[in-house]
Amino acid sequence: MSQYPELLRKAEQADGFQDKCKRCPVNSAARAMCSYTAWPDQSLAATADAIINDPAVRSIILHPTAEGGMPHTRPNIICLPAYYPEVKLRTTLAHEMIHISQRRQPTLWASRCAVEGWKAVDEDDIPQEWVRRSRINPDTAANRWLAWDGHVPLPLFVREDRPELRDVVVRWYDMEEGLLRSQPPASLVKKYGSLGTSSMEHPYELWAYQSERH
Repeated sequence: MSQYPELLRKAEQADGFQDKCKRCPVNSAARAMCSYTAWPDQSLAATADAIINDPAVRSIILHPTAEGGMPHTRPNIICLPAYYPEVKLRTTLAHEMIHISQRRQPTLWASRCAVEGWKAVDEDDIPQEWVRRSRINPDTAANRWLAWDGHVPLPLFVREDRPELRDVVVRWYDMEEGLLRSQPPASLVKKYGSLGTSSMEHPYELWAYQSERH
């Protein structure tokens, strides 16, 4: 059990994800009732490690409230909530291994963004009222802002005064008009089809969800 807190400590040293959340009042408030700690029973992690079969990647079971109970990655770690249904494990691991690849090969995935039409956006080009209200995703935090056809997808907490990690909607910031739009650009729908909220928030999520279908 002692190895798992050390894995989390090293992960935080590498990506500073929890520190990013703490420095944002809205994201910090959304996680106020969450416990980002290793769970005593790590048996599902052993099962996940056997499925992954990659000695450089470890699985860890977290408190069921960690990140709102959503699977996610940290550097070379796949994090799963306690009591996660084993029937979903293989599909979820395929998704999370895409995020591990995105962490390992940032240049490759940034190139895919460029090839498919996504452009990097500086945070200063987005109104701060929308930046602070956007949920920080551990799987996309290193390359957080990208635009499709001049529109930046923003995973906004529905309520800024009482943010909840699972209560999020994706809105599109129109950089040319300076407006927040509720619908994605028609060109994005034409290329990728109809997308769910989670896959719309970032191309890294879009591609990870696509992997679940293969």
